[in-house]
Amino acid sequence: MMRRLLFILLGGIARLAALVYQGEGVALLLLFVPTQMAGRLLAAYGASVGRDVRFRTPLIVHNAAVDTRDAFFRNLIVGDECYFGKDVFLDLQDRIVVGARATISMRVTILTHTDVGNSRLSQKVLPPAQAPVHIGADAYIGAGAIILQGVEIGAGCIVGAGAVVTASLPPGAVAVGVPARVVRIMQSNGIADSH
Repeated sequence: MMRRLLFILLGGIARLAALVYQGEGVALLLLFVPTQMAGRLLAAYGASVGRDVRFRTPLIVHNAAVDTRDAFFRNLIVGDECYFGKDVFLDLQDRIVVGARATISMRVTILTHTDVGNSRLSQKVLPPAQAPVHIGADAYIGAGAIILQGVEIGAGCIVGAGAVVTASLPPGAVAVGVPARVVRIMQSNGIADSH
């Protein structure tokens, strides 16, 4: 009974936050709502969340859409049975697509855009850019890894803790380091060749 009342209360707070502060207001709630409510809150505001997905809170969502009513998280698409650890950072400037059974460990950062603001660097050196990120089914992203815009991580990949993924990875790749490099390719029955 208390749990149901808590969900009703938090749902009302979310509606008020959405009305006053739009997506950024709802995103703020993802910092402290119970873990059991995070997926519901994301789905209620436009994310496509599969069944049995676990989001540990706090969850940090940046660049929630502001040009649409109640679909602030529409750029997040998550397959069934995924897991997101604590302090994951999701930049929803562009789409983030996560395949079924993928694990996104604690403190992983997924970026979909670059913007240096008013710096003169934006004119020629580093112009604003954005691109979606795709993470394949059964992939494992280790704690503290950073995935940059436009990267596709193939099905069954393993990204080591703290790696910075700047380029797409083929299915079954094991990648580590800064920038991440492929150290081996796995086959469906286990590790195959060193790369």
